[in-house]
Amino acid sequence: MSNPDYDVIVIGGGPSGLSAAWELRERKVLVLERSDRLGGRLYSVSRGDYWLNLGGHLFPPPGSHMRNILHSIGLDVISIPGNKFAICWGGKVYKPKAVASLPLTMSMTLSERISLASIGIRMLKAVRGWQKEMLPVQGESNEKRRARVARYMSDISFRDFIGRVPRRVEALFSSAARRAAAEMEDQHAGVGVSLFGAVWAGKGDSMALNLNGGSGRFGERMMELLGDRVRYHTTVKSVRKDGDLVTVTFETDGVEQTATAAEVVVAVPANQAASIVADIPADVRATLERVQYGPFPTMGIITDETGPMPYDDIYAITTPDASFDMFFNHANPLRTAGTRKPGGSLMVYSGGAPARAMLEKTDEQIRETYLADIYRMFPQLKGHIKETVVQRWMPGNTYRPAGFDFDPMLAYCERDDVNIHFAGDYFAEIGNMEIATGTGHEAAKRARARLLKRDRASA
Repeated sequence: MSNPDYDVIVIGGGPSGLSAAWELRERKVLVLERSDRLGGRLYSVSRGDYWLNLGGHLFPPPGSHMRNILHSIGLDVISIPGNKFAICWGGKVYKPKAVASLPLTMSMTLSERISLASIGIRMLKAVRGWQKEMLPVQGESNEKRRARVARYMSDISFRDFIGRVPRRVEALFSSAARRAAAEMEDQHAGVGVSLFGAVWAGKGDSMALNLNGGSGRFGERMMELLGDRVRYHTTVKSVRKDGDLVTVTFETDGVEQTATAAEVVVAVPANQAASIVADIPADVRATLERVQYGPFPTMGIITDETGPMPYDDIYAITTPDASFDMFFNHANPLRTAGTRKPGGSLMVYSGGAPARAMLEKTDEQIRETYLADIYRMFPQLKGHIKETVVQRWMPGNTYRPAGFDFDPMLAYCERDDVNIHFAGDYFAEIGNMEIATGTGHEAAKRARARLLKRDRASA
């Protein structure tokens, strides 16, 4: 039996790769990361009492893989008290206490009101079905449960589910659906339904928390803990089986190197995984190549107002009439008690077709376009924008189109005779940090089982 350079090489330093590396931290592990930091799309920059969030920012509840990791590395979450289903409609921001009241409170024509109410009733029924699918089944693995949920309403597109509706109502649902970084016709109906389900979950909301200090604290803390186990500025060229080991060829700061490992966890976007891993079945490679990603730009904003603002009690606003699809108030979780501190932190982003058009602009053009619509929504912000940072995510979020077949990858993951393992947020109908960390954890468990078997064989 050959002696490898490492027990495990983890390719990718996003949530999936970090979950795997942390699970296997007692082993000899090497993490290869293309950028100069860890955390992937969990990215924020500290600014005094606030922080600029530039990527993912909604964290799951206790008992989740991500929360378990956060607890183990000493990071805390904070609850989001503000309204998460506010809507900017016809130049006015509506922030109802119950989402069901929107058709009654928003200014719209009778046909728009009837259409919105009709879709709302069907959506509520579909969300209840999705919530039922989300419940665990006795004896079912996380992988099988995830696959079962991903098949929910997967035979039709979200546009097919919404149907023919008035123009402004369609714009509203298009904007909401772009949280998946895709248009309604490009994502299957279960993707869109799950987006609404996460917001409508009430006290059981699976995404009702922020990371104290900003989502980038996750990667920053892992950089401290993993230390020299990580190589930054590293591009992996190939992953190939070599007898009972795996050889990884990579380039760090322009210098090409190779290293061997008993096990490898590939935790990069699916299309990148397909291009670098040589020894996988043809149907698995084809599955990886068919995974869809929607690029999206974000802009983080630091403000310097000295008094209350009209959005202080709001966390998220859907904005169908703006150049961005969502407006977030990331200072909202800090507005819980005592005197309101001056300033704040905001974020906007685009998804789907508007995102692709926006990404053709320069950063300054994106900034000017976004700010123009922000000022239309909240004129009080004029003169109080202290800093803006534009971030381009390419590839961005992953989503499933109608009829997508992921079964070849699931079958591959059930095999115990492979030492190249895959993890990523693309294992579900729509990507999020819990899917990413969960699949990283599961890939690490499969790798550990094989390492223990190897240890016993060599003892």
